[in-house]
Amino acid sequence: MIRYQVFLRIVENGSFTKTAEEFGYTQSAISQMVRSLETELSVTLFTRTKHGIFLTSDGRAMVPYLRRLCEDYERLLAESSAINRLEGATIRIGAFASVSANFLPTVIKRFKEEYPAVQFKLLQADYETIQAWIQAGTVDFGFLTTDVAGNLKQIPLMEDEMVMVLPEGHPATKKKTVRLADFADEPFIFLDQGKKSEPMEYFTKAGITPSREYRVYDDYTIMNMVEEGLGVSILPRLVLDRHHQKIELRSLTPPVYRKMCVAYRGDDSISVAGKTFMNFAVECAKGRG
Repeated sequence: MIRYQVFLRIVENGSFTKTAEEFGYTQSAISQMVRSLETELSVTLFTRTKHGIFLTSDGRAMVPYLRRLCEDYERLLAESSAINRLEGATIRIGAFASVSANFLPTVIKRFKEEYPAVQFKLLQADYETIQAWIQAGTVDFGFLTTDVAGNLKQIPLMEDEMVMVLPEGHPATKKKTVRLADFADEPFIFLDQGKKSEPMEYFTKAGITPSREYRVYDDYTIMNMVEEGLGVSILPRLVLDRHHQKIELRSLTPPVYRKMCVAYRGDDSISVAGKTFMNFAVECAKGRG
């Protein structure tokens, strides 16, 4: 591209010497570029006389084409710069409730301080729906647990402790940690996350069948129900960081964690903006630890 730009400046300046000074090259280097361009195009571009240099008829015919090429190249560079600054970009994210409510708002705020022009489309759903959105391209990427992500590409995000949520004054609050077996006969409030229920899986692995009475779609509703003494529950620590309800939290013995990740179809399915934010979110998650 530099040869095309040099050629056009020679035409405008009418001088090899002046053009060499503008570009910071020697006059010999400028002459070499012109000869190389003439070889590439198989035409003679200039005639040289004792009175100066002049465009040939072939050279005049090349000018509008090379000017358009240079203008298009400048527009290409400008567009590339805008893309890397994420100007006008929209990032589509799929996330489950605890991530969209307690992790992403802070991350998005910090990201927009650096890239104020970027827009976000945040879709919230259960694990299976987010997985389907990623496969279909409805979202650029999504937040999932590693066991649900399946064959999708994954970047580890964080390990989130699952803790027992109890009403104030519950007998188990006298203990520092609790066992699932302690709650086999109590009303249990499950968070409905589609086909997958992490708390139910914990009970099943422990060979325990809880007294199930409620299945709720919202974490905060569960906390309010526990506060009213309607039952107990297991929720991720991420949800409970900012709770205001009068509830008690206890770690389980043995401890239980859900492994969270950023999941996506492949590198070619994510925009520059999407990749930038995805990596930014992962770094923010490391900072939480």
